Amino acid sequence: MKYAIIGTGAIGGFYGAQLANAGEEVHFLLNSDYAIVKEEGLHVISEVYSDIHLEKLNAYQHAIDMPACDVILVCLKTTSNASLLPSLVQPLLHSGSVIILIQNGLGVEADVAAMFPGVGVAGATALVSVYKVGPGQMHHLDYGDIEIGNYNVQDTTIIDKVVAAFDNTGLISRKAEDLNTLRWKKLVWNITFNGMCVVLNTTANKLLADRATYNLSKEIMHEVILGANACGAALPESMVYDMLQFTIAMRPYAPSMKLDYDAKRPMELKYIYENPVAMAKAAGYYMSKVDMLLQQLLFLGKY
Repeated sequence: MKYAIIGTGAIGGFYGAQLANAGEEVHFLLNSDYAIVKEEGLHVISEVYSDIHLEKLNAYQHAIDMPACDVILVCLKTTSNASLLPSLVQPLLHSGSVIILIQNGLGVEADVAAMFPGVGVAGATALVSVYKVGPGQMHHLDYGDIEIGNYNVQDTTIIDKVVAAFDNTGLISRKAEDLNTLRWKKLVWNITFNGMCVVLNTTANKLLADRATYNLSKEIMHEVILGANACGAALPESMVYDMLQFTIAMRPYAPSMKLDYDAKRPMELKYIYENPVAMAKAAGYYMSKVDMLLQQLLFLGKY
């Protein structure tokens, strides 16, 4: 199959390099990094897996120059979807193409499906710690799992093939039984630690080293689980403890929203906070602590 990577940043560069290194045909769309990557290739320096240097790769600066692809992996921040996706994805589509959104948040698949009527859309969550450290250079700290959930793809065998391709890279890859549950599961972590790290100007490991913010983190995670289950997800209360222990064991790093805020880039508030608060409230449960966190983030985003 032919893969397109839309957004060759930390996430797109990491997963695209893994697929290409395993022998898949991958076409990378780049913006400011294009000239350097075309000349020097793509580098992934990993603390866990073998380093990857793609000396020669299919690199493009304009989507119109790319071939039609079977699988379009969208790795942009959701803040760019409305303005960029129509022009970036449309040239890559053929009658059987599938769009897979390796993005965060709730409700993103519905909005993208509305942009491309008749095109199959799926969502994916990535459990990975990776940074872009330079043009075409990614530093991978930990993990790499990817899980894919179907939204409206009719022939789901293509999702099975994508999962198998990621398995072939050595990463852990899964097909989720339910996209809604998959999205809420990731939100338990993202809502808690992305927002708190921005508001308190810190990192997740420091939050969990302090008793007060450890307890607050736990309370917010419980609240998200209640909101998720009101919306038809099936998340056990036990995942709070498991996720806290997982976070404590992680290599210290700043979540993506903290990096965006520090770099004065827009924060992904619509899909990570606004939609979940609104959907849970419509289902009969008000996530009051999450809403308070949202209001603080909206304030910070203005200044």
